[in-house]
Amino acid sequence: MKQYEYKIVDTGKHVEDELNTLGSEGWQVVGVTTKKQLLVAPPQAIILMREVPLLAAAQAVQSAQALA
Repeated sequence: MKQYEYKIVDTGKHVEDELNTLGSEGWQVVGVTTKKQLLVAPPQAIILMREVPLLAAAQAVQSAQALA
């Protein structure tokens, strides 16, 4: 089963540099918010996601089971 993680980046002066860095780490842009979506993210924010590697996902599941 694939698992994904999400990140929200607020737009600003250095957003292009930040997106380039995140892109090299496997993040992909999946959406951009507008002023109407204030409950989801800050106005004019960029939403990114990437697939969590299987090893990291398995470790997260094991940690959650250990806490239960």
